[in-house]
Amino acid sequence: MAKKKSKVGFRWLEYVLTRSAFGFLQKMPLSLAYRLGRGIGWLSFKLLKGRRKVVRRNLETIHAWAERHGGLSMPDLETHIREVFLCNGANFFSGFALSGMLTGRIERHIEVVGAEALQSAIADGKGAILVLAHMGPWEALAHLPELFARNGIHTSWASMYRPFNDDRFDDWYRTVREKCGTRMLSRKDGFHKPVDFIRSNGVLGVLSDQKMRQGEIVPFFGVEVPTSPITGLFYRRTGAPIFSLCFKTIGPKQWRITFERVDCSGLSEKPTRSELALLCNEALERVLSNSVPDGFWFHRRFN
Repeated sequence: MAKKKSKVGFRWLEYVLTRSAFGFLQKMPLSLAYRLGRGIGWLSFKLLKGRRKVVRRNLETIHAWAERHGGLSMPDLETHIREVFLCNGANFFSGFALSGMLTGRIERHIEVVGAEALQSAIADGKGAILVLAHMGPWEALAHLPELFARNGIHTSWASMYRPFNDDRFDDWYRTVREKCGTRMLSRKDGFHKPVDFIRSNGVLGVLSDQKMRQGEIVPFFGVEVPTSPITGLFYRRTGAPIFSLCFKTIGPKQWRITFERVDCSGLSEKPTRSELALLCNEALERVLSNSVPDGFWFHRRFN
């Protein structure tokens, strides 16, 4: 009984500390968050040898893929590895600072490209599916509904996420993310709720770059990896257009979000799960190769 109480007490303390840290980071000035993030990224690059090896192996795969695709220039490997640490540190801390900003201030730091194509798809009434990667200061993506509304694009937004094991964390996280208008959906909501959301002309974001233990085995940067079929299954059920989203650093405290429609014309009449998974991986390849350091390469993605 004492052990159980101790565990409950630890979880409560963890919850309080996490909320406090989150609130502190949200109130941090963006300039400080950006500099602090790059500084911690540099320190991590120097000290975390094991993580540096993981990043190296991932980037070796990407560099080999780029060599096979002519015209894709990459910096030297050592410079690239270092920049992954610096860029991810800046993005991590900046993401919290950006998420705590008013939308009007965020527009000074984030420009949006390709919104017209997404607006056109929404006008067709079929909704849209966004292929997302862990890229850039992604905590700021919660502001997308407000950013689009300020530009005259009004629609419902939702994002798939992995729920926390602790209900307190989960309830709090959903509340934080949904306050800007993005509805959060998870596997607890089943398959039909996201499908119904898209069919109601909503835009559903799906993080599609996670490493999977099981899934469709298709190439990703030239390596056969298990890939989640969920994005393709949503497409097959709804027929909604698929868009990719690239979140790229373009300067100190400056980022660009680019929407690009994924060409589905090459799919067969009744595409298989593997076809659809490959289509999504190819979209992710284009997005991540556009700015490799903005991607999250700290886990073993290819083995």
